[in-house]
This record gives sequence, structure tokens and C-alpha cells, in this order.
Amino acid sequence: MKPSVASLYQAVELQQEIPPLLIGERANANGSKRFRELLLADEYEACLKIALEQEARGAHVIDLCTAYAGRDEQLDMTTLVRMCARSLKAPLMIDSTSPECIEACLKLYPGRAIINSVNLEDGGINIRRVCRVVRKYGAAVVALTIDAQGMAMTSEDKLRIARAIHTIAVDECGLRSQDLLFDCLTFTVGSGDPSLSDAAVQTLEGIRRIKAELPGCMTVLGLSNISFGLAPQARRILNSVFLHEAVAAGLDAAIVDVAKILPLAGIAAEDRQISLDLLTDQRVAGEKDPLMRFIEHFSGKTPGGGEDKAEGYRSPEELLVEKVLQGDKENLDDVLAILRQRNQPVNIINRILVPAMRHVGELFGKGEILLPFVLQSAEVMKASVTLLEPFMDKTDSDTATKILLATVQGDVHDIGKNLVDIILTNNGYTVYNIGIKVPAETVIEKAKEYRVDIIGLSGLLVKSALAMQDSMHQYRDAGLTIPILLGGAALTPKFVAESCVPSYPGPVVYCADAFAGLQAVKDFEAGVLAATVYDAHSAIKPMKPGRKESVVDFNGPVPVPPFIGQRYVEDINPAELFPLINTQALFRGRWGYRRGKMGAGEYEDLIQGTVQPLYEDLLRRSLAQGWIQAKVSYGYFPCYAKSDTLVVEAEGNSHTFSFPRQAEAPFLCIADYFRSEQAGGDLVGFFIVTIGSQIGEETGRLYQANAYHEYLLLHGFSVEVTDALAEYWHGVMRRELGIENKGAEHGQGYLIQEYQGSRYGFGYPACPDLEAHRPLFAFLKPEKLGISLTENMQMVPEQSTSAIVVHHPQAKYFAV
Repeated sequence: MKPSVASLYQAVELQQEIPPLLIGERANANGSKRFRELLLADEYEACLKIALEQEARGAHVIDLCTAYAGRDEQLDMTTLVRMCARSLKAPLMIDSTSPECIEACLKLYPGRAIINSVNLEDGGINIRRVCRVVRKYGAAVVALTIDAQGMAMTSEDKLRIARAIHTIAVDECGLRSQDLLFDCLTFTVGSGDPSLSDAAVQTLEGIRRIKAELPGCMTVLGLSNISFGLAPQARRILNSVFLHEAVAAGLDAAIVDVAKILPLAGIAAEDRQISLDLLTDQRVAGEKDPLMRFIEHFSGKTPGGGEDKAEGYRSPEELLVEKVLQGDKENLDDVLAILRQRNQPVNIINRILVPAMRHVGELFGKGEILLPFVLQSAEVMKASVTLLEPFMDKTDSDTATKILLATVQGDVHDIGKNLVDIILTNNGYTVYNIGIKVPAETVIEKAKEYRVDIIGLSGLLVKSALAMQDSMHQYRDAGLTIPILLGGAALTPKFVAESCVPSYPGPVVYCADAFAGLQAVKDFEAGVLAATVYDAHSAIKPMKPGRKESVVDFNGPVPVPPFIGQRYVEDINPAELFPLINTQALFRGRWGYRRGKMGAGEYEDLIQGTVQPLYEDLLRRSLAQGWIQAKVSYGYFPCYAKSDTLVVEAEGNSHTFSFPRQAEAPFLCIADYFRSEQAGGDLVGFFIVTIGSQIGEETGRLYQANAYHEYLLLHGFSVEVTDALAEYWHGVMRRELGIENKGAEHGQGYLIQEYQGSRYGFGYPACPDLEAHRPLFAFLKPEKLGISLTENMQMVPEQSTSAIVVHHPQAKYFAV
């Protein structure tokens, strides 16, 4: 008699005349959202209907799984086993790892069931208990090729583990070889991970070897694992071709969504060949790798005349990938609990989570996903690792590439560095983020202490770039040769190539953003990382400096200020700032919600449906929780221009502010807008504003809590609120000077702003030298407001800004 399983109504041979045996697995709380929601609602009849639908679609056996956190698995299983026994002609596969639950179900079931599954992850304790129950009730059992070292990746390991399981199940527990269905496991060929490029080859060879060397045993496979991470339109074809190849290799049974398998004869020859090339890792000299050829070939195609919209089985591996891609943390612990039953935690990270996160990065690079969604994906990755860490050996991460990150000495900005940390950490790298204002000596000390492979340095302003340049010889003299990655708004490839590369013996690489940093780390691992080289031929030729005379007209009067000297204001209502927030700069620039490849209507839906509610929620919460403590130190002072310098009289002392001049017409300099001492002098205003430290502390808390998306939103919000406060206070000062809203005018061929005068922020293009903060702090005394300076003249808290207020009608914003 041929090996079979049976229900109350019929027997089904395990080795079908036309293989394989098809096992439907949509009646699974961890593989079907629809089934899970019905189960959670105690809708047992509707759960039974899903099993009946699988049978109607051609499934020979129905897998039944009710294991879900918060549920009584044994109660759910025994209830549904009774119902399925009465209603299904197809036999059952009882999917549980609990010997007690398995035995309770086998007592009730009137036929011969399959048990899914056993393995050697715990060294053989559970397999012996389950196999004794299987023998007692005459069932069959699925055995996964997993042992204490994890999932078998090679055909040799698959066979080795299968032999060990066979010895326990047959020789010790008394099962027959025909009672065993070995699952050789397969992994996706769609992740781009080079170590998985031959996953299909190893699985197929594992099936052949088990069938040849363990006579009488059968094989089974969770088919769709081969293709997860790829587009749904292409998965049907790849799965169908893989099934055909697996059957040819000796596969007896497949866990599939039967409705999504295509007959091989119905697949176009070209589609079949490109799928085979991917499955067998066929590489052709001069052509792209098989995965890229496959993706490009199926881009835009809809096989079978249209995508099947019906929900199909998704394995726990697929569910985890989906959660990363969608930034969905709901029920994450449940999915990981299932995966841990058959995977080592480090393998879940390296073979599922990391490829999924790298795919997110690829989508971002193509403009198909926005930064906020990348951070939501990173939150899922981080939460997954946190949930897995208690089950990991301390040595599991020792082989990961190690990167030290720091914001350079004197620089308080950390958003860029922290984004790099998020991206690298959630791509499987070990990151030591040692904070802001870090001197070179500390970088050297920590790099040696942690034995890092790469150093990453960040800085926002020109002073920070110069600090990077100056520190290169210190790293060289300390004996370091590891790569150094440099990033920040003030850096350019030219600066890095000409000012940093020559002073250090190892590679020094310019990284424009966090994903450029990720690519640099990948290049390092591939052995192709090289120092940044500047292409002088592509450079814009510098303009010759000069001075255009008589640009500024001084016929108008000097405004009369309400007072001379400095004052504090500490009672500003934050709600008055909100109308001045530049939401376009916030949404697109700070938050990264750019239109990209979206249509106008789709982008508007995103803004109105997602982004605007997030913004309005932050407005409410900032008021309710008192995050914004808006304060100002400002004043009006006599002054006069002396060439490119402004001399300011304050508290009996003279303070000088030197400004750069444009190198091309109209050759502007801020000092041009003020009268000379010979012309009778002039009046200048200054301010320093802050929204306080509380909102910065909250952003830090979110970052430490791995709430990356909220961190990005709140940090960007805090920067734009600070700018709104600066704009608000500029308006106050214009009103005090009587120059508010003078209307638009034209002068010297360019449009004047709609209000008279302008403000220029220190550290920005028209006045980039932060050394101006020394005299500014001397007479505005912002320390009383909790504002201090770093050694690089940057203000703390970060949510602070300063400006010079110019009243002249021709003053406008310009860059040098």
C-alpha cells in the first residue's frame, strides 16, 4: 500500500501520480490576515470556510494553524479540528509545535494527519516528544532541516541534518521512513544578498540527495519563500517555474496557494528562461546579474492576464519582510515568535531583516519611497532586533562591520549623524554613535577601543569642515589607516579631495547623505572603497572678485529706534509663531515628503491625508506639553561701515563685524547697506532667539527610544519653529523701527522684498563666519536665556538662531 494520509471521507496518497501533493496553507493565523482576524473574532465557521475554499481550489491537504499570542491554541485547534473533520474531504496537516496540542488534536481526528513540524534546534528534545506522539496515533510528520547552528543553507548541511533527524525518528522513536516529509527549506533569490544567490540550487540539490540517500522518505517545501521581496506580478511565474524544477528534483509535496500556481505550458518561453537563469544563478559575462535581468524583464508585466487579487498564503518570512517594507510594527512579536521556532535569531536578522532593509534603501534611491517611510521601516527593523536580542548569543554580532560615528568638535548638530546611524544599524552593521562636539582625541581613543572598521564624521557648518581638515593629521599620527567617511552641509567633494585626502593614509570619502554612507560601507566590504577624487574638469570656474560702486542709495532717513541698547523678551506665545512656519520647507525639506515619481493628485492625497494631520498633531502637542519656550535677546545700536566691516558701538565699546563680498556683480557685502562714519553713521539691529532646550530633549528621547519617524518629524518641526520665531521677531523689530510693509520696489535691476530691510543669519551665506558670535554675545548677553556657545561658536540649544537686522530699503537676501 502506498503511503497515504486520510480524512473521515477519503485517503490521499502522499506521492501523487502527477506530483506534487498540494498543501493549502491559508487556514493559518500567521500566514493569512483574513483567517487571523476571523479567529480573533471567534468566527470559527468563517475560519472553516477558508479551509473549504482551499479544498475547492484543488488542495489535497489543508494545513491548520491557530498559534497566536493571546489565544488558547489548544482550544482553537481542537474546535476547528472537529469542524474540519466533519466538513472537509481533504486530510489535515496539524500545524503546531506543542506536543500537548498535537496529541489533543490527534485524539479527535478520525483520519491520518500530518504534523507540521519538528527540527533539531533544541538538540532533539522536542522532536523526541512529538515523534512518540506521532507514532502512537499513526501520523506523518514534517521535519525541517534546522539544528542548533540554525537553518541549513547548503545541500550538504540539509542532508546531514536530515540524517540526524532520521536516526532519532526511525531508530529511536520507531517511525517508518515513509512517515517523514523533509522540508529542505528555501530562501529568497530576490533579496540581492550574494550569499543567497544559489539558494534555489542548494535546495534542489538537497531534495535530490535526501531522496537518494534516505530511501522511502518524502520531501515537502514552502514554495513561495523562494520569491519573497519581488513584485507580485513576477512571483507567480518564478514560483511556478521553481515548483516544476523542484518536482523534477524529487519534491513530493508543496505548501502553496494553489490558485496562484501556473501550468508550465502556460508560461511564455522567455519568462520561463529568465526565471530559470535566476533560480540557477546563471551569470553571463558582460550582462547584468540574473536578479537585475529578472526584475527588468518583468517590470510592468502582469502574468496570466492580470494579478490575482485574492489573498494568498504568506509565510512568516514574507510577513516579516512585508512589515519592514510597510513600516508596520503591529503583531511583530508574534511573527518573530513563529520564526524563532525554526530559525536562529541571527539568521532572522541577516537573511530576512537585513535584505528587507536594504531593499528599502534601494527603493529610496530610486525615488520610490520617501525618507519618513524609510525611518518607519527602520523602526520595525530596530524593534525586531530588540525582540530577538534576548535569544541571541553575545558573539552573534562580533563579525559585523563596525562603524564609529561622531559629530566633530564644537558642532552641536546631530540629525545627519543620527540618520546615518539609523540607516547603518538597520542594515545589520554595528554602530558606535559617540555623540556631538567630539574632539579628535576622543575619536581616536574610541576607534581603538571598539576596534572599528570605519570612522564616520559629521558637521553642519564651515567651521566643522575645517575641523575635519585639521584633524586628519591627528588620525594619521595616531597610526590609523581605516577609512574615514565625511558628511555635512558645508562639505563638497572638492574640499574633501583637496583638503582632507592628502593628509591621511587611508581612504577619505565624501558622503552626500546617509545612503551614500551606506553605499560606502558596502564598497568597503566589497574591497572597492576608494578616496574621493575631485574632477576639476567638471568644476564651475571661479569668478574674478571685484567691486561695483554706487550700488546702494543713502538718500533715505535713518529710522529712529524705540531704545538704544539690549533687552530681553521671555513672554512670547508660541501660537503666534505657527502662521509663520514654512510648511513647504518643513514637509519637503525637513521631513522628506517630496513628490518624486508620484502624480500630482497622489502627492496631494499624501499631503492632505498623512502629512497635514501629522503637522497639526505636532502643533497641538507642542502647546499642550509646553515644548516651545520662545525667548529673545535683541537691541539697536549705533554703527558705521568701514570698507567690508561694520563697527558697532555698544556699552561704550566698539565691536567689529567683517563680512565677505560677492565675487561677481553686483558684488554685494552686508556692510554696503550702512553709512560710513564720514556720512554720519547708521543704526543696526541684532537678535538672538531660542525656543529653549525642552523640545531638543524630547527629540533626543525619541531617538533613544528608536522612534525614528517621530524623531525626524519633531526635529524638523523644531528647526522650522525656530526660523518662524526669527521671522516673527524680525517683524517686531521692523514695526518698532517704523519700516513695516513698505511694499515691493525695484532697485538696481533686482526686486526688493515686500517689506523694507532684511535679516541675515550668522553662519549663512551672506555672513558665514560664526566668529561674529563673540562680539554678538558680548553685548546681547543671551546666557541669561540659557544660550551658550561651543568652541566652534555654535549656539546651544541647537534650536537657537541669530541675525543682523538691516533697515536699508535695498537690502535683500543674497549669497556670497
